Amino acid sequence: MDSVGATARTPRLQRPSMPLNWLLGGHANQDSPTGSRTLDASYGSIPASARMPSSAAHRDSSAFKTPTHSYLHPSHLPPGEPLLPVVVNGSNEPRDTSSSTAKVAMYGVLNTVICIPIMISFAQIIFRDPAFQPYMSDLIKLVLTSAAVHQLCFTVSSSLPFAVGQVQDAGLIFLSAMASSVVQGLRQHPEQQFSMEEVIATTLFTLAASTALLGVALIITGKLRIASFVQYLPMPVVGGYLAFIGFYCLEAGLSMMANKTIKDPSDWMQLANTESLVLLTPGVLAGLLIFYALSKYDHVAILPSCMVIILALFYVVLLVSGLSLDDARAAGWVAPQPAAPRSISEVYKLYDLSLMDTSFLLPQLPTWVAMYFVVAFSSSLDVAAIEMSLGTSLNHNHELQTVGLSNLVSGLTGGFTGSYIFSQTILTLRAKISSRANGALICLLEIALVLCPFSVIAYVPKVFFGALQTLIAADLMIEWMWHARHKMLLREYAVVWLTFLIMNVFNLEVGILLGIVAAAFNFIWSYIAATSVRRVMKRSRVERDLRERELLQRECLSIVTLELDGFIFFGSSVKMMEEVRKHVLVNASVPPLVHHRVHHGAQSETDTELEGLTTLDAEDHSASAPTPALFSSAEYARLAIHAVRTRFFILDFERVRGVDATAVRSCFLATRRLLEQHGIVLLFASVPPAIEKLLQVHDVLEGQEHGAGLGVLVFETLDKALEWCEDEILIAEGVMPLSDSMPREDDGKKCRMQLLHELLPKHPDKSLREDPSVVLTKELGELYIEPVIKQAGECIYRSGQVVAGMYFVGYGKVDVYLPSKLHEGMGPGFSGRKRILRVCQGGIIAASELILNKRHQFTAEAKATTFLFFLSKAKYRKMQQQHPRLAARFQQAMLHSMARSVMESNIADD
Repeated sequence: MDSVGATARTPRLQRPSMPLNWLLGGHANQDSPTGSRTLDASYGSIPASARMPSSAAHRDSSAFKTPTHSYLHPSHLPPGEPLLPVVVNGSNEPRDTSSSTAKVAMYGVLNTVICIPIMISFAQIIFRDPAFQPYMSDLIKLVLTSAAVHQLCFTVSSSLPFAVGQVQDAGLIFLSAMASSVVQGLRQHPEQQFSMEEVIATTLFTLAASTALLGVALIITGKLRIASFVQYLPMPVVGGYLAFIGFYCLEAGLSMMANKTIKDPSDWMQLANTESLVLLTPGVLAGLLIFYALSKYDHVAILPSCMVIILALFYVVLLVSGLSLDDARAAGWVAPQPAAPRSISEVYKLYDLSLMDTSFLLPQLPTWVAMYFVVAFSSSLDVAAIEMSLGTSLNHNHELQTVGLSNLVSGLTGGFTGSYIFSQTILTLRAKISSRANGALICLLEIALVLCPFSVIAYVPKVFFGALQTLIAADLMIEWMWHARHKMLLREYAVVWLTFLIMNVFNLEVGILLGIVAAAFNFIWSYIAATSVRRVMKRSRVERDLRERELLQRECLSIVTLELDGFIFFGSSVKMMEEVRKHVLVNASVPPLVHHRVHHGAQSETDTELEGLTTLDAEDHSASAPTPALFSSAEYARLAIHAVRTRFFILDFERVRGVDATAVRSCFLATRRLLEQHGIVLLFASVPPAIEKLLQVHDVLEGQEHGAGLGVLVFETLDKALEWCEDEILIAEGVMPLSDSMPREDDGKKCRMQLLHELLPKHPDKSLREDPSVVLTKELGELYIEPVIKQAGECIYRSGQVVAGMYFVGYGKVDVYLPSKLHEGMGPGFSGRKRILRVCQGGIIAASELILNKRHQFTAEAKATTFLFFLSKAKYRKMQQQHPRLAARFQQAMLHSMARSVMESNIADD
């Protein structure tokens, strides 16, 4: 928590983005390198230079958020410098020789002055039940002792020599709930006589055992390297919990100042009297004024100075009014003086095992589980924040073990939960103090206060502690109940409020549980609403002759490809069916000229009879009406792409992570039956084996064979599915390979040079298209062209070889691919060889390398018996000199091929 929270970032204050980081125990959602958190839970930000090396000082500080709950802003040091001169880790401890003894002592005292009032307030929050008030002085000593134990553990075992660790607020409410549960449990059995010694002993042992067990759980979590597991707690739930902490602190502060028992909102009516309002108003106003001061000004001395001013004003008022300290105690302004202050050894006698009632341990298990997740989550965020401020990586699992060890030792010594204190740790870090003596001094000063023979709270006014608790409440509640609306979606913001309200109406455990349930439903709703189905325009990586490519471009919309993403489950099946109905076109009438086929292929009666554009969605709702013509018939016929009836429907599973059985039956099986009614072929591409088996079990693929007939087909990749669809379109349009229609020569072989002549485009100059000089005769072909026959599996050229010329595919198939060695050398995640494209009859190979005068970037291999026309670089230059008009046709072929590739690439989706 940060003293100013998001208030420091609101436009109305118009202040720099350097808010104070004040309240102990940060809850920031620091963006760690692991990227495990997406929502900032902090209440302010510090300059980027305070987290990163000087080279990154120019970056926007708003991109890095800091944890909260720190009582000071470490902005007194010059920004823009590296935080530490060496890397800090478990094995290489930095040793800053510039840290003098005086500097260590100064920061040790400063950290202690900041920590002690917070520890006293935390003790009053943990033991807020009125039953504990007579023992408050002793209980405060136990909390201070626990803080000293935490600091000693962090000083000795942390990889950060400047670490500050104390009792932290993340587990306070859970400990308080456990303590109140013990008291209420004993009160519910009036027939059983019990003493306050039994209440105290049972409560202390319950809290200590819970803390020790928490430490063991954190150590195990770190040992198993599953620190990221605890970060799955939804941030809106954590936000609601933090807002509840603020409200809880406010109730505790009001209860303490007004000498009333306030546990529920209904108890607030007890404050509706003059006496109570007089007692609590100064503390509330003081807390709000401190909150405003911290949000408006950035200085390390603001909070300590305000605390000193409150003390000074209180005693000045006593002096001026002539009242004694006993009079102030009698009026309720100061806690009563204990009859006989106990020493720490006498306080530990409260841990009387013979007075403990073990029946109260098991009922605390749900509260303990919730405390484990919240404390572990908070500690992980603290470590991530320190990591960003440090400018180097930390081992999250190791640091979580350090927190666990600290809690284990604290629990075994009768203490309470704790963790890193972000603000004090960063303060010491930026001061370049790398000596562990700083932490040792904090520990010694806290022990010294514990050993004092008098009660601190008997001389400090309640206004002092009430102002501090009001400050905590204002920061947390304003941040999470108001400013958080800018940091999350509306539904997530509603989860924050829902969690907060449930915690107030019921209890912590129910609030966290129902908050998680609400966050889960919100996720399901968001996941369903997210676009998990996307229509894409794709073409296969097959290069054909120009006439086939032109036809396929006009008919490309007859292939509908839906790209599926994420986990397809029962909640998303309805949306998928809507997408299917929306994109399948069962009626696409066009002006008459559009039906003219280039190759006069037969067309179905359906194509000529249907009028207008009708999707399955429109067909289900109303009769189709003709679509207004945007173009004339002639203009429409010249369009490269226009609406055509859907023939093939492809579902691409490449990005699908899983499918449940409900989605298979309610979506994919229903899609198959729907498409079958309209004679549309359904194809599945890139289907994982587990999902394919599930489709088979539910009869989605029943009775179908790969690549045969209509119905449902499964292909290894989307590219292969598209290639099959394009082949089917060419067959349906009656397109025959040119090699099959060529006349035969005297030797019985088909006329090869006439085939190449037909494959080449016409001369760009229309007046020369019938000129004999542009005709590729057999004689000219033998002069310039070298026939090459390759069997399946034979290599045409290899990656890295010098480009000798270009190849025209007469018939057969050639795969151009990136070899495995080069593909895997691109980095992690690349494996095996990658097919770049497949070249069929009429396609050109190595034209781009020839023009760019580069070595071959890929390897070309024949996939079937293939006939190639090879034009070498030398003969191409000779052709340009001796037969320039013929050479222009070859140049035109290269330009047409590359221009068509660019157009297809522009139309296709990535």
